[in-house]
Amino acid sequence: MRAIGIILAGGNNKRMKALSNKRAIAAMPVAGSFRAIDFSLSNMSNSHIQKVAVLTQYNSRSLNQHLSSSKWWDFGRKQGGLYVYTPTITAEHSDWFRGTADALYQNLVFLKQSHEPYVIVAAGDGVYKLDYNKVLEYHIEKKADITIVCKTMDPDEDISRFGCIKLNEDSRVVDFEEKPIRTDANTISCGIYIIRRRQLIELLEKAHEEDRVDFVNDILVRYKNVKRIYGYKLNTYWSNIASAESYYKTNMDFLKRD
Repeated sequence: MRAIGIILAGGNNKRMKALSNKRAIAAMPVAGSFRAIDFSLSNMSNSHIQKVAVLTQYNSRSLNQHLSSSKWWDFGRKQGGLYVYTPTITAEHSDWFRGTADALYQNLVFLKQSHEPYVIVAAGDGVYKLDYNKVLEYHIEKKADITIVCKTMDPDEDISRFGCIKLNEDSRVVDFEEKPIRTDANTISCGIYIIRRRQLIELLEKAHEEDRVDFVNDILVRYKNVKRIYGYKLNTYWSNIASAESYYKTNMDFLKRD
């Protein structure tokens, strides 16, 4: 595949309460035998992405131990592999990742040393099955700058904890609001994005110059009316581990599914 993968797995979610006191959310057990990050990793492996970076930070010991057995995902070894990056003390950086854009910026070397034209950025807490090749084909067909994988939710669901998107008839993003108090939108971002590698580097360098550190608010929301941002609608199961309640519901969903 003509893309590298980056999985954002460093965040601390207080809505998980005591469940994440000693482990990263991406390392939370799901359905008894999986970890939350396994779904994004398996999707990348099954989509024939050979080079994947996982950015970790908060309570990463359990996650790092799990990732050390990367043979399960069959990532390429000669020109690829699975790379795990944590905040590193250098002459330029002496702090934790301050946000998702900052985490990506602090690992620009990974982006600059890669040769694939596209990057797939995914959250490490999503539970879903997706062929990223289909999303990339859609991205190219739409001549998009950024493609966001999104999902239409039921009207009775509380979507205020998600990034809420409005699309026009061509599926182009016309509005994007992160965790709004009120919204009449019913489409949410699944935290999965495709973007050209060189363009991502440019956007991250500009965000760093302006001391902007969040990928969603400081890139997606900021450029929603400037860049060609499209939504790719996911019509299959998707959930994320964002709270104790959603963690319980996700595990219960596995008992219901065939």
